[in-house]
Amino acid sequence: MSERLALVTGTSSGIGAAVARELVRRGWQVAGIARRPAKIDDKRYQHLALDLSDAGAAAAAIERQVGERLGQRWERVGLVNNAAVGLAGRVQNLDAAELARSFELNTVMPLWLMGFMVKRAKAPVRVVNISSGAAQRAFPGLAAYCASKAALRMAGMSVAAEDARDLHILSYEPGVVDTEMQLATRSKSLEEFPWGETFRRYHAEGRLVPPERPAADIVEFLEADGGERFTERRLQA
Repeated sequence: MSERLALVTGTSSGIGAAVARELVRRGWQVAGIARRPAKIDDKRYQHLALDLSDAGAAAAAIERQVGERLGQRWERVGLVNNAAVGLAGRVQNLDAAELARSFELNTVMPLWLMGFMVKRAKAPVRVVNISSGAAQRAFPGLAAYCASKAALRMAGMSVAAEDARDLHILSYEPGVVDTEMQLATRSKSLEEFPWGETFRRYHAEGRLVPPERPAADIVEFLEADGGERFTERRLQA
């Protein structure tokens, strides 16, 4: 059995898939969570087909399918809270049910998963919360996303301030990455999301970052020793 285990969300595409592949390549065991299948064919990869926007059902399934395994004797365990939805739209047009689901996916489950790791793991824990410039800057048409990412940033700070043994948390801003969520966001009308013009220009100019670049930073943190209990970092150009 490999000596390291990571739980990675959103592994069907984008940053999550790139992180899972790199971890497997380095010999980690990986439990990946996504609604859709992940294109990762390796005996070290276990896929959990779950909808993290249904927090109650997802938490119960993760407890059943990963809880006992996480409690085994590992050299290190990691968590990458990557899955998110970029709910865009003017605030007066937001649907309450969609808004609730976006917070369950972007904030509620990442916070629960941090607690799950602290409670279950008997090894040093490294957590990476995928953040965004939207966690610290207001973007018109992205009130829901800004609020949920800001909440996750503060949640990471608060968890790191608790007295959990050997826990290190990174809030990581990957920049404008070439992902399905980025495509969906820039496809919104400019009336609903005025910032979309900037994203369209980045795409046209070839300035979108490939997922493998932030994935390398994330894996490096998961494998590193020492450091502050809470760290913030963004991808260097």
